[in-house]
This record gives sequence, C-alpha cells and structure tokens, in this order.
Amino acid sequence: MSSSTSQTELKRVEDLWFPDASLILRAENSLFRVHSGILAARSSVFRDMIAFPQPQHPEGGDADIMDGLSVVRLHDSAAEVEVFLKAIFDSSFFERPPIPVGLYAVIGVLRLSHKYDVQYLFRRALSHLESIYPTNLQKFMDIYNGEAPSHVRSSMIATVHMDTLRAASEVGATWLLPTVYYHIAGASSLIRSAEGRLSVADIQKCLIAQTAFVRATAESHSFLRLLPVPACRTPANCRAAVSAAYSMLDEWSHDQADYDPLSFWVFYCTYPPCSDCEKMAQSSFSAVQASFWDRLPSIFGLAEWEELKKMEAAIMESAA
Repeated sequence: MSSSTSQTELKRVEDLWFPDASLILRAENSLFRVHSGILAARSSVFRDMIAFPQPQHPEGGDADIMDGLSVVRLHDSAAEVEVFLKAIFDSSFFERPPIPVGLYAVIGVLRLSHKYDVQYLFRRALSHLESIYPTNLQKFMDIYNGEAPSHVRSSMIATVHMDTLRAASEVGATWLLPTVYYHIAGASSLIRSAEGRLSVADIQKCLIAQTAFVRATAESHSFLRLLPVPACRTPANCRAAVSAAYSMLDEWSHDQADYDPLSFWVFYCTYPPCSDCEKMAQSSFSAVQASFWDRLPSIFGLAEWEELKKMEAAIMESAA
C-alpha cells in the first residue's frame, strides 16, 4: 500500500469487507471494502466521486492502492463511518422508528448522511432523534415520565446531550435544539462535562438559562401558598405535605442538584396531599409549565416553536 502507514496497522471491518467489492474506504485506521455501485446509488457525493476519480479526494483526502484497488480516505471517525455504511449495506441495522437503535448510531448516520447526501437515511435519523427531543410538550413529558419511552437507546446523561447538540447544530436541525439545550442546561454537571464538547458561547448560554430555570421552578410551585384549598378534606395532612414540599425546594436550592422546571416533582419526593389539593396544584403547575414551554426556545436565543416547526417541515420535505 502506497501509504506511510503500513498495512499491519490497519484493520479490516469484517462486517463491511465484501471480497467481490471494488472500492476500499479508509477512516482513521479502519478499512471497508464495499460495492461502489450501491454506494453511488445511495449517495450523490460518492456517485460524483466514483464517476470522476481524481488524485485528490473531494474532502481533501488522497487515494492509495491496496490489492490493486483504490483506497479512498475519508476524514471522518471510523465509528461513524462504520454505522453509516452499515445503514446502507445492512437493511436491518438502521430501520425506521420505532425499531430500537443506539443514539450514537443515530448521530453517526445523521452527520454522514447529511455530509454525503443520503437523504432517506438523513430523514430516518432525524425521525429517531425527534422521539427523544420532541417539539410538543405532551410528548416531551410522556417521554420524561416513562409513559412513552423513546425507542432510541441512550444513557441520556449530560455528555450525550452535548454530543447530540453538536450533531443537530451541524446539520441544521434547529427544531431539536430547545429540548437538547434543556437537558444540558438542567444538568448540575454542566461545567465539568462541557470541556471539549461545548463552545464557550454554548456554555454561557446554558449558565444563563439556569437562572431562568430557577425562577421558573419557583414560579411553577407558587401554588404551595394556596394550599390547603377550602374544600380540603385532610387539612392537617395537606399542611404537612406543603411543609415537606417547601423543605424539599429549600434543600434543592442549596444542593448541587439538577434543574428541571418542567417537572411536577416536589410532591413525588414527599407524601401527596388530598385529591382536591393535588388537583388545584396540578392545574396551577400545568399553566406555568405550558407558559415556560412556550418560552423555552427564546431562553436559548432560538426562534419560536411555530417557526422551528416550519423549519422542520421544510427540511424534511426537501430531504424527501
């Protein structure tokens, strides 16, 4: 192989090494031998590259020779190239929602299907992400509460959301960003998790948002001062529940805890009030929750939900 890197340092990806194929791709130190015709049929970028071979790769790579075949270097991570090519050559690997799939597979396919213009995979990856980061409050809460869990497998920790933010921003999937930002800004581990993953501007944006989250949490639990309600059947119990809730909020405000203004969490952490008091509390909380959801995009400097949904429709239509 006419490369400064010896063949012994390179690794074939066996699931994507087809002996009768005519094109070898290299990403980092991983090699993939695939059928150029299938790749060209799926990707306009590869179609043009194969139709007009040049000494230099369009993305700045270069071609080597191995077993008499051209080796095209891709300047992408080997892990992302692997899931991208599997999505093309193995129809069972990356199916439509709600078939389960790993989040990092989704991110890899999203990024490279956008880069190499594989529109059906791009739409599919976006659809998978929308099952985690919806533009609808009820869907968001159903996912959060476990009533409609996403089929996308992920630990959903801060660093995962940060990686999603980078990928979604890169491909212009702006409508996903409010809920992605929400998860990031709500994480108590924001600062220690952000190094190498978020820009300074994004870190500042999330830190400013945390102030808005604290205010929203206080506002959303303002119903506590109205309890017990006149129709309360167990006033002593409900006063105790309110006292416990205030203690929880005070403890939360002094701890290094996550920020989660959309969640009606305070009574879940104590014992519940009577049904009449809980009904009033839930109604009051829901009104503030809906108002906060409407403001969520603007907290991060994004367009309103209606405009974001138009962007979504336009991109999904153009990718059809």
